[in-house]
Amino acid sequence: MAQSIASMSFYCTQPMLKGFTGRPLHKKTCPLRFTALNSITSQRNVHLAIEALEETAQNQILADSNHVLELMQLAIDMESVEGGDRIYEYIMRFSFGYNVTIFNRLIDMYLKLGDYRRGGRIFEQMSCRNIDSWNMMIAALVENGEAEAAIQVFTRLRNEDDELRPDEATFTSVLKACEFLRDVERGRAYFASMSKDYGITPSSDHSVICANLMRNSRTKAARDDAREMLSSTPRQNQAPLDRSMAYDKLVSLSKKVKEAGYVPDTRFVLHDLDHEAKERALLYHSERLAIAYGLISTPPGTTLRVIKNLRICGDCHNFIKIVSTFEKREFIVRDNKRFHYFKDGECSCRDFW
Repeated sequence: MAQSIASMSFYCTQPMLKGFTGRPLHKKTCPLRFTALNSITSQRNVHLAIEALEETAQNQILADSNHVLELMQLAIDMESVEGGDRIYEYIMRFSFGYNVTIFNRLIDMYLKLGDYRRGGRIFEQMSCRNIDSWNMMIAALVENGEAEAAIQVFTRLRNEDDELRPDEATFTSVLKACEFLRDVERGRAYFASMSKDYGITPSSDHSVICANLMRNSRTKAARDDAREMLSSTPRQNQAPLDRSMAYDKLVSLSKKVKEAGYVPDTRFVLHDLDHEAKERALLYHSERLAIAYGLISTPPGTTLRVIKNLRICGDCHNFIKIVSTFEKREFIVRDNKRFHYFKDGECSCRDFW
């Protein structure tokens, strides 16, 4: 399906589906029948509602879009794939009578019912799409791990439709696809293209996604760009990225201190856990999290100050001493007993507190 989505072309003409050869139904009005349909729909019985819909079709009466939309929502609410399939069959039979909104909603119905491949087939059948059609398909592919296919669909949007232009939502999904693929080069190119080619000012969400992508780059220049990008992003929008970067930094510090001779002292974990679990518990002590966060959010060489209302444990004390040897910073920790000044592998308390 991903390959099909990436390769098929379309032409925005009527009818709504490619290859349609049937005759359209006339939209007649029948208040009595649709009153009955409304009643059945309110009872939350999707199958009875669809049977009533099909009965109206036998009398050359095409249900209006609102009724069809209500039925699709009912199928979603009831998590009824079978009901969704029957609605799909009805719309396919009378596709000439419905516009792009109905077909977008049909795609959305299958996505919410967990069948993105069926949604993709409907997308490919459509001869007329709007930007919502493209955005739904690109986002669905990213969410289902088909990041490369999502980028290919985005490429089709840019190359095949002169009237439609990507919007903010399009680029959110495309940047997420690049993040999934760890493709720094394309991610940066797409981010630059937003303003350069489409006049879109990147939002803080776009910046955070792009920064998260670049911080995993092997090149120092890209990582520096990520830090600069974050510096201009409102702090309240950085929380998810901050958490991810803080934990990554903490794991990195743990590896480095072990290479420098650190051995976790699990005596300071009082819970009844196995040795590995005790090591993990030590890793996430509050002073280590604070130091890791400070290292990623302040310029090199900045003194970091940590204040806590409990006594620092002996293992954290040893951990911070070793960190101070290779991070080349001064760490000041205030626990409930005293100040500890860590620098170049030594502490002002001389290991007595």
